[in-house]
Amino acid sequence: NHDHGCIACRVISRSDDSHPPILPPRADLTVGLYGQWVSQRCEVRPEVLFLTRHFIFHDNNHTWEGHYYHYSDPICKHPTFAIYARGRYSRGLHSTRVMGGTEFVFKVNHMRVKPMDLATTSLLNVFNGNECGAEGSWQVGVEQDVTLTDGCVALGIRLPHTEYELFRLEQDAHGRYLLYNGQRPSDGSSPDRPDKRATSYQMPLVQCSASSQRHHHPGDGDDPDRPHSRLSNGGGGGGRHRDGGGGPVAVLVVAALTQALLVLRGQS
Repeated sequence: NHDHGCIACRVISRSDDSHPPILPPRADLTVGLYGQWVSQRCEVRPEVLFLTRHFIFHDNNHTWEGHYYHYSDPICKHPTFAIYARGRYSRGLHSTRVMGGTEFVFKVNHMRVKPMDLATTSLLNVFNGNECGAEGSWQVGVEQDVTLTDGCVALGIRLPHTEYELFRLEQDAHGRYLLYNGQRPSDGSSPDRPDKRATSYQMPLVQCSASSQRHHHPGDGDDPDRPHSRLSNGGGGGGRHRDGGGGPVAVLVVAALTQALLVLRGQS
């Protein structure tokens, strides 16, 4: 008993060991960056690092915001530090190396850091010189802007920062849009040159519901540690098209902050 409107279901039901199913190819969805996208679960990075991500894309002026929440455990219950970053992104170009992929260039020019445990706070306070906020001033749960110190040496982050990204947009069986961005380099570095652009993808982000989404601007007094939207069960924003970008939207992930925790774990 299958849905008669499901072409794939019909093809599979009529197949057998001698006649395997040949499914029709799915058209690639156009990747346009707008709206809010979040991790579906706790994500893992090289060197046993764990995090969740929340991205906001403003397609009217090609700016983006990213919230990265790092944890010490595989179910993301024990936070170590959070990073807020923002910057600009380029128009997407179809990849000539990865079928169905779209290439973007992301720039990071503003960053804030919030240590969430004693180990991270102590590490930040150990570093001499004003290369990661004001020297010796870090406190658990208190966020600092590190833009004026050109990033945070303690976390291996320098500003301004550029990354060459790869994205792909897909739709799951429930109609939700999923945004895949490039897999991070296994050595903990970032794709800061065109030749380091990813050719495979990491765990996808899910688009937040348009019905509960609202505009968010840096410094508007909102708590940066909590996404403003709930996850959509129906692909919020589905069917929306944009001039020049066309098609349903997707979105990304930028900053390569894996290196941050690599440094943290190695020195704490």
